[in-house]
Parts: sequence; C-alpha cells; structure tokens
Amino acid sequence: MFVFKDLHWPAGLLAGILFLFAGCGDDSTDVLLVQLAAETVNCETTTNRIVTVGEQSPFTARIVDQSGDDRAWCSFDPFFGDAEAVLEKSGTVGIPLQIYLSRNESDRERTATIVVAFSGKSAVSLTLRQLAYSPTAFFDRQWGEQPAYRENSSYIYKTYYTTLTQGGRVRNYSICFDTEKRVSHWVAYPLTLNYVTPNLGRPNPEPWAYDPNNQLPAIPQSAQSNVVQTFRSGVRGHQCPSADRYSNKETNAMTYYAVNIMPQNYDFNGGIWAQLEGKIRTAMQLHRQDTIFVVTGTYFGDGRTISDRDGKEIGYPSDCWKVLLRSSDKRAVWESTADQLYGIGFWFANDNSNTGALRDYATSIAEIERRTGFTFFRNIPAEAAEAVKAQNRPSDWGI
Repeated sequence: MFVFKDLHWPAGLLAGILFLFAGCGDDSTDVLLVQLAAETVNCETTTNRIVTVGEQSPFTARIVDQSGDDRAWCSFDPFFGDAEAVLEKSGTVGIPLQIYLSRNESDRERTATIVVAFSGKSAVSLTLRQLAYSPTAFFDRQWGEQPAYRENSSYIYKTYYTTLTQGGRVRNYSICFDTEKRVSHWVAYPLTLNYVTPNLGRPNPEPWAYDPNNQLPAIPQSAQSNVVQTFRSGVRGHQCPSADRYSNKETNAMTYYAVNIMPQNYDFNGGIWAQLEGKIRTAMQLHRQDTIFVVTGTYFGDGRTISDRDGKEIGYPSDCWKVLLRSSDKRAVWESTADQLYGIGFWFANDNSNTGALRDYATSIAEIERRTGFTFFRNIPAEAAEAVKAQNRPSDWGI
C-alpha cells in the first residue's frame, strides 16, 4: 500500500521515482522515495548517488551483485589502488548516499544490483547500468534520433538545449557541423506536440543569426556561413524546420542559426521539400502519443560551392535527405521490437527536377546509410535494426 499524507510532491519529481512505499501495519506516516540519481551512466562515469526522501530514518544499502566484469567495479567508498570495494554502507533518509564506480574499459555493458533496506519495512532493489566503453562517451546519448559518431577533424558535434512552453528543459536539436563546408552534414531532432504548442507561427522578422555560442562547444563565427543575408546563389534552407519549433521565440530562434541552414534550390525548398515537412507534422498530429525522430541532412556529390555575402565559400549540397523513425507503443527505441518501429527515408536532388509525388522519392534508411556513410538510429536493438532500416512504406506516414 502506498500512502501520501500531508505531502505535496511536484509532478516532475513523482515522474522520476523508481520505487516508493510507506510503513505498513502501523500508524507510521513516513513516506519513502528511493531512486538512483541516474539509472544508466556512460563508461566514463565514476560517481552516482542513492536519493531518498521522507521522514528521517536509517537504512542500509548493499551491493549484492555486479555483473559484466570479473572484479568489483561498484563501491560505497572510492577506489584507491588495490583497495577492496566497500559493498555495504549505512545511510539516513534525506541525505544522498554516494556510490563510486570504476571506468568501464570493456566492450560489454555491466549492471549492479543495490538493495536498500529500512528497519521493519520492505527492502528496495535498484539496478545501476553502466554502458560499454566508447571513445565518444560524452556524445553517446539515449536519444532515439542520435546517429552514430563518425570521426573527422573538421566535424563539430553539438546539441542545443531549450525550455519549452509546455515540457520544460529539453534538447532542441543536435548537429554534425563541417567547419570546412560551413554546413551541417546532419541535424537530428525529436518531434512531439510540445515543440509546437502553443503554435506561435512564423516569426516576423525572421531571426537569422550566427550561433551565438552561449552553449558549448563553441563554433567559430568564421566557420559559419553568413545567413543574416541570403546567399549569393540559392535560398537559406532549414534542416530542423522553423515550423517544427513554434513553442516559443527562444526555441524557434535556434532554427535560424547558421549551423542549421543549408543552401537549397528555390523551387525545391518551397516545393516538395516543404510538402514533406508538412506531412511529417501531420504524422505527429495523428500519432500524438509518439515521438517522431528525424534526421535531416546534406550530400555533397559534385564538389559545388557558393559564396555567402562575406565571400566565404560554402558547400552546396547536390542532394538533401531525411530519415524518420517512430515507435508504435510509447516504448523507448532501444526497448522496441521490429514490429513496433516504423522507419523510412527520402532522397531528393537539390534542384528543380523533383516533379514527382512524395512517395516517388521514398527509400529505406539502409539506402541512405549506404549513400552517406552515416549510421542512423543506432539505438534500435541489433536484432531489429536490419528489418526496420529496410522498411519503405510511405503509407505508414500518410504519404
């Protein structure tokens, strides 16, 4: 039996609770909330905490299992030299209990089970998951839209965060920006109703700007194209559309940063490309409980460049593409099976030759991976990835 008495918890806090219980069999009014500060951590993470909330009382925490390694990697005291791991420690409700981890240098993820026991009450079991070694751990995210990292000295990877009118602090979009071409190879972003609610509409005037670098990593202005004025040839095409970010002015303004803009043919930008963006927003309305994960990108097949108004040379994409993914039952991408995931890709020449219907330009995610060399939706489970990335069913998307 779960009892809340004379306590008013914020909805955001309750949403993150792993386990909660109250004293049973007596008149105790204490309410205990028990959770890990982070259930999943990357290979570089060396600290975590057990967080408890309620009336002050003692508890004992024990690490009862550590799988995925031949030696202890999780302890209640720091690891120093050959010191043995401390597997049990007492704590007090309301005071976070620190956990120490060794870095995971193996190619396997590992888990630890931690049991938190309160005198006279049921024990709580928590599971801590540490991901396998990755040379790019701080790029790796549990985000459905995130493509795999690809090493290149001219690439800068960056995520822009914003606060939605409805939805709080979230990611806006992520980029793989090429400082030589001054264009992003891809922009990845989630699409839900929160990002367009309320619908403020197209801004006037449009806030074209350089990335102001108030979020890290910094991208030098000299590496960005000047989008404050139109290009000398071609229009300023969004990768994450302005209309996908109508929640508030701050969120929308980020879509006008130079790093989110690519040179596009005028007829293409205002024609079939705009049609596809509209169809994706319609799909969002039809599947209101789902997140649509979008990656939009560029392909430079002919080496063409144009100049901005400052005379800087800008890569001109020969082709533009999108890949889309959504889950059918609200599960996280990495928890879904092949029959619960819908994927598709679209590929267009960046010119005025796109005169067919949208479905004529549909293809599979796998085909766009083959053409671009990037790996998309890397969080799809391995056993489902091939089937999902081979899909090409425009009707799944109302097309």
